[in-house]
Amino acid sequence: MTNPIDHLPLSAANALLRDVVSDRILGCIVGSALGDAMGLYTEFLSAKKVEEVYGLDAKFTLQGRDNRFGPTQFYLDLHRAAKDPGHWTDDTDHALLLLLGWLHTASTSTTGDGDAQLLPTQTDLAARLVTWVQQGLLPLETMPLGLGKLVSSVVSTKDFVKEPARVSKEYWVKTGRHVAPNGSLMRTHPLGVIGLWMTETEMFGLAAEISRTTHADPRCVVACVIGTGLVRGLLRGEVSSEKDVDELLERAIAWFLERQKEDPGRKDEPELDVEELKKHVHVPPLVMEDGDRIYGSLKLDDPPAIGYVYKTLGAGVFTLRWILRSMAPHADGNGNAKDEVFEKCITHLIMQGGDADTNACFAGALLGAYLGYVRLPGHWKHGLTHGRWLFGKAEAMCKVLGVMEGEYVGKEDKSTWLDGGKGMISQQDMEVRWMVLQQKAAKRIEEGKAKEEARRPRRPMWMRVLGLEDRKTRPPRSNS
Repeated sequence: MTNPIDHLPLSAANALLRDVVSDRILGCIVGSALGDAMGLYTEFLSAKKVEEVYGLDAKFTLQGRDNRFGPTQFYLDLHRAAKDPGHWTDDTDHALLLLLGWLHTASTSTTGDGDAQLLPTQTDLAARLVTWVQQGLLPLETMPLGLGKLVSSVVSTKDFVKEPARVSKEYWVKTGRHVAPNGSLMRTHPLGVIGLWMTETEMFGLAAEISRTTHADPRCVVACVIGTGLVRGLLRGEVSSEKDVDELLERAIAWFLERQKEDPGRKDEPELDVEELKKHVHVPPLVMEDGDRIYGSLKLDDPPAIGYVYKTLGAGVFTLRWILRSMAPHADGNGNAKDEVFEKCITHLIMQGGDADTNACFAGALLGAYLGYVRLPGHWKHGLTHGRWLFGKAEAMCKVLGVMEGEYVGKEDKSTWLDGGKGMISQQDMEVRWMVLQQKAAKRIEEGKAKEEARRPRRPMWMRVLGLEDRKTRPPRSNS
């Protein structure tokens, strides 16, 4: 049986291909931000606590669908008190530093000053990270919340902007060569978009180089190689089955091991424990049938290691496998599940707690790259704060990559400038912003306590007048 597409005129086939790829790019960028924003609801909570505060069959919305009068409200604690539903976190901010840095040098014009479509560099990312740590994401005037220990330590080191890879490796060595958090994996997905037309090995090399800007541990680097390769493969339609996932994993690992042998500067690195890696990304068939059992094997809410890079990598790969398997041509189930699968999978993932925003950020990038923007839940994507701005940046990427009509010149887009086109903020003004944020958080905590107190059952008036205690509230008698 011939493929109907074969009978289309070449121009029509090309237009169809561009539409598909551009939708996937938009899905990747926005889907990742959605995963990040939804993950904030449960970040740093245990799975048990998540179930307690949101319910076993929790439904999250950023609009007024299920929660009729607005978005689902956060469980109120110190971590969430200063934040509002619908906002993404530092995970997406750092991905945007890569995206904006690349767009700044990009252009749809084939004639220019010779530096159009330059690839992201370690030094540009380093400079943007320093600015973010000090001032937040300047184009959107948001604060630098959620800064991790490794990035904070590396970015504050002398000469980081000049020699980021050296500084990050020295920090890794100084801390015993065992620190492998997920901070470079959470930002890597834009590289998979940028490398759409690169060869796979070129893409692997770029992902490894950018990871080492801050994260030198081989586990962090190989995770970025795999994650970026998956995004590229999903966008190109080269990853559409579990078999494709497994083959890409093998190629990425083989590439990494070969480069580790060839690079004299990496002779002192410990040998990559391939079995440890595969344990996190390969799932026995029976386990895939039950989402709880999938994530249970990763122990995503295990307190000592919730930020371990292989947990985030595994969460994303497992979720992708889950979708690919459930939507395979001969899979049991509803054929139109594609419309609901993103919400279902991301919700299931964030209900596991742990580093939920980062896990869902990476998983959201993979799922969005596979499903496309059109399949993202409307009551999430239309309630995403700064969603239109983000959509515009993703569209700019599509135009530069040639999969969407339109013109774009990055240097004319002020939001790609280091200062966001708005000028740097003085230290005094930043201190005022921090003070306002702290006051906002404190006020919400107090209001939350007052609401909680108001919900508690009160003794009948006659008991209060007589000073009598309700048996249910009376403290137990001491046995001493």
